[in-house]
Amino acid sequence: MEVNYEKNNIVNLSNSILKYFGVLNVHNTLKELDNILNKNKYKNVVLLVCDGLGYYNLKELLPKNSFFRQQQILNISSVFPPTTAAATTTLLSGLSPSEHHWFGWDMYFKDTNETVSLFLNKIKDSNKDSLKKILDKKYMQYKSIIELINEKHPNSAYYAYPFSKDNKCLNLDEVIERIKKLCKEDSKKFIYAYIENPDKLMHHYGIYSKIVKDEVEIINDKIKELSNNLKDTLLLITADHGLISNKSINIKREIPKLYNMLERTTSIEPRACGLKLKNKNNIEEFISIYKEYLEKDFLLMTTDEVIDNHIFGMYDSKYLRDAIGDYLLIGITNKSLIYDETPSHFKANHAGFTKKEMYVPLIIIESK
Repeated sequence: MEVNYEKNNIVNLSNSILKYFGVLNVHNTLKELDNILNKNKYKNVVLLVCDGLGYYNLKELLPKNSFFRQQQILNISSVFPPTTAAATTTLLSGLSPSEHHWFGWDMYFKDTNETVSLFLNKIKDSNKDSLKKILDKKYMQYKSIIELINEKHPNSAYYAYPFSKDNKCLNLDEVIERIKKLCKEDSKKFIYAYIENPDKLMHHYGIYSKIVKDEVEIINDKIKELSNNLKDTLLLITADHGLISNKSINIKREIPKLYNMLERTTSIEPRACGLKLKNKNNIEEFISIYKEYLEKDFLLMTTDEVIDNHIFGMYDSKYLRDAIGDYLLIGITNKSLIYDETPSHFKANHAGFTKKEMYVPLIIIESK
């Protein structure tokens, strides 16, 4: 298994943006994007992230003559795991997961003995607050490309997404209106925009549902209309990951022998599943259980193998070994692992190592 963080990756996309705004890029850039930026010197650069709109999902949900597919320049790779916590953090930082440390939805921390749902800052599968203050900039923090650009050129980089303290954009229409307003200003600027669909709808209704198809068509049509109302603007559209149809395996109910061997709940993601064994003397039994129940659906790697193969990036993160535990199970079919009786309602999921999850489009719209 190999993930190339130095070529045709979303890491390189964000570093091209940093380079264009005169900020030192710590990783390679996308040469195709560099050429467009350097040739036309756009006043406005907008990066719109459509959560879950993977390259293969786009091909399945929109016809070949659609606006998005006609404007797609590249097919690039997400990071591993291809999931929102890891990938949007990469797009916002220009760093690989091993540098920004946001590995997945749930991470185990040894110092507090907690598995924490990062975006919620809650103990996994509960409403209990974590002892760690991840959202209060005390752990795993990074400088966003917004901050880096504004340090170099004050008041030159902006958000258009739901998580801003000011100017929250809670849906596509609000994102579009903020982009329009900012792009009318005279100064050179970068705008990071984000919408939670189609990912949210795909999880609950499935990739091929009518509601998902209709939503992707709406996004396509509204962004086409937006591009016709912009001037001197380069509009970049991508995703953090793609999705595949999902079937869940409940470890407690379906593989009780494995459940009883685990020291704690699973971590990272259901399709990039960290396991910690109670007893290292049970490794042979664990491997036997894996081969019997999981080998056809999951690639098994020790934590050392994950780190040595740079799956999360080229750097040795201080959190990664604890976050995984002893082994990482990586989804290679359509299966996800659920630890116990906590229900999983996802009809589609991501974070595994399939092409549908790993590849995202880069759509480039030049509004001159």
